[in-house]
Amino acid sequence: MKMETHRLFGNGINSLLVLLQKRVWRGKHAFYLWLSKRYGSKVITHRIEGRAFNVPVGEWCFWLEKGPENYYLDEFLPFCNLLTELEKPFTFFDLGADIGTVSSLVATHCNNLKNVIAFEPNTKSFEVLAVNLENIRQSSMCINAAVSDFEGFATFHADSERLNDHEGYIDNSGEGDTKVTSLDIWSAKQTDISIEETIALKIDVEGQEIQAVLGAKSLIKNAKKVIILIEIHPDVLARTNNTPDDLFAITEQIRHVDWIVPLYNNTPINRNLPFFEQMPVGQYDIIGISR
Repeated sequence: MKMETHRLFGNGINSLLVLLQKRVWRGKHAFYLWLSKRYGSKVITHRIEGRAFNVPVGEWCFWLEKGPENYYLDEFLPFCNLLTELEKPFTFFDLGADIGTVSSLVATHCNNLKNVIAFEPNTKSFEVLAVNLENIRQSSMCINAAVSDFEGFATFHADSERLNDHEGYIDNSGEGDTKVTSLDIWSAKQTDISIEETIALKIDVEGQEIQAVLGAKSLIKNAKKVIILIEIHPDVLARTNNTPDDLFAITEQIRHVDWIVPLYNNTPINRNLPFFEQMPVGQYDIIGISR
């Protein structure tokens, strides 16, 4: 699969934009705003280990973090390191994959990665995701669907003006044109890609975290080893009337899990205390490790 030509810059301009993303310079944010307003439907193509990886012009995090290969490494490298220490081959489930940045990091840093299975409901993000994951050396599968605890359809709420909106979310009305599935339902029907006995789950589904875990109950329970990376976002928790501790507890009902905070040197979470009594209120990626 190739990126549609109308999304791409010419080689010279693309090379300049890659350089500008990777450097710190005065006026960078103002330039980003100007470029996003005029070319928000285009992508900048980076090279990671010789392969192409496309990022939307209008996503500030790639300017802030100096390219997709540097994407919030303080949180994602500890995750990759834990997966590498497993030694055994593993399947990576990227739930809420967006354009595949975390999948790309796992593919780069984990030699024991066997395959990637990525779910993304945003059709615009999915276009970029499918191209990006086709370029990794490991086998991959991309599914244009949201992940929850049911199979059907839902309404997807996102900014239609953006090439990608990683804050888009579904409702649970059962109505709409966005496909929804659960990992257990999907895997029971799956014949095209093998699932390893060791699995890793990245769960960033903007309010469907609890439902995604419940919908993967059999998968989580029956795997020999499970590593989970789950996003904690105060705004999303407020919208869904949940706490971080609710997310932990639901997972623990399925399997014994120890939780750590990679942003703070893999500090263990004390499950006898509320999470936000242990950590400043903010957004985190939390790692869960099955016993």
